[in-house]
Amino acid sequence: MRRLIYYFKTALENIQINRVMVFFSLFSLSLTLMLFGFFLLFYHNVQRILVSMQEDVQLSIYLSDSAQEEAVRSIKAELSEEKGVLSFRYISKEDALNLFKMEFQDMALIKNLEGNPLPASFEVKVTGTYQEPRKLAEMVDRFRALPGVEEVQYGSEWIQSLHALLKLLKMIGVGIGGLLSVTVIAIIANTVRLHMYNRKEEIDIMKLLGATDSFIKTPFFLEGALIGILSGCGSVLMLSALFHLSKTSVQSVGGMVGGILELHFLPIPLSLGMIVAAGVLGGIGSVISSTRLLKIRGYVGKR
Repeated sequence: MRRLIYYFKTALENIQINRVMVFFSLFSLSLTLMLFGFFLLFYHNVQRILVSMQEDVQLSIYLSDSAQEEAVRSIKAELSEEKGVLSFRYISKEDALNLFKMEFQDMALIKNLEGNPLPASFEVKVTGTYQEPRKLAEMVDRFRALPGVEEVQYGSEWIQSLHALLKLLKMIGVGIGGLLSVTVIAIIANTVRLHMYNRKEEIDIMKLLGATDSFIKTPFFLEGALIGILSGCGSVLMLSALFHLSKTSVQSVGGMVGGILELHFLPIPLSLGMIVAAGVLGGIGSVISSTRLLKIRGYVGKR
């Protein structure tokens, strides 16, 4: 317990002694992490919009004119047992014609329409787990094979485009996250390295007294992790402030953007994840820096 208290006390002393350097490190790290936060915020809202659009995905199963009542009942039974079907509605030929007339009642085409050329159909809403392009295509193929089915239509192209966009954003996020992670590690490693130089005489004495490398490096590890956590908190706070300011500005514009897009800030788990990730990166940077510096100074002590 005493050793743990010593570690934390030493880490806080390092921060206090080098508070000016730590301040600039925190500021630069917060800005760096905020850049990644901007992308997470963009991705989170785009994903929400795309998911809400996918909730409206539905299939139109058109029946052939020769389809009998038995075929209709068979299709209803098949739709009821299908796991990917959220709900469905049967539209007879007469109902389809009535709906068509209600929607286009002022058109001259309706007046000259002879007979009923519209087919009976099923309007099928799909559950969220089956809105992935591959699963949706497999479901459509099963429905097309049912007796009495003439055609199945759904927006396959735009659904594939939505999933392709999400995959692209994920790949971009991984790339940006990787680059910024290296930047965070480098900044914290450089900060810890300078702090170790300031205490090199104390470290020399500790090594002469038989201190292990882990005993020397642990306070610097905690220092780097603490700097990372504080930077993560700062980036989330700045991002939150900018978000609410920009959200008000966007909604004040009105029109299509202000009326349709409802922006949301990062959920709490994601915000905490940014802070924890920053702390982990800070710890990694401090370990890399302290290990390298001990080797450069020629220490070959106990681990």
